[in-house]
Amino acid sequence: MSSISKKNKNSAFAMLITLIIVMAISFGVIYAVTTFVGIGLMTLIGFEYNSIPAVFLFFFIFVCFTIPLDFISTSILDFVHFKGRIPESFYKVLEFLVEFVLVLLGLLVVDSIMKSISIPFRTKILFSVLLYVFTSSIEYLFLKDKEEI
Repeated sequence: MSSISKKNKNSAFAMLITLIIVMAISFGVIYAVTTFVGIGLMTLIGFEYNSIPAVFLFFFIFVCFTIPLDFISTSILDFVHFKGRIPESFYKVLEFLVEFVLVLLGLLVVDSIMKSISIPFRTKILFSVLLYVFTSSIEYLFLKDKEEI
């Protein structure tokens, strides 16, 4: 009996370690994509910074701030949508509004904290819209194949 419980403990520990590794890798990928896409895009639309390390710190704080909020808001929206409470078209509008506000809020917070960067308000608005378009396009490309199966 003790060997079974020891196996369960080892199995649970292995699952926890695997989950932590997967989350760390996922965060790293999200951070890298957001940073490299974001640097190019935001520089084109008016983002100013004093140094490259400041940009990496900016996006690190931005990603740490927005990922949990995005996860919570998306989970709530998906739950309400899949329960049949709101139609698809209204869901998409709500999804855009929530994502837009969260990104804008993240940019406002991080811009106010960091003095080594400068983001004009129009750049914050434009980046919020473009980031939604970019992430929606990526989701569509990856989810399109799953829906056909």
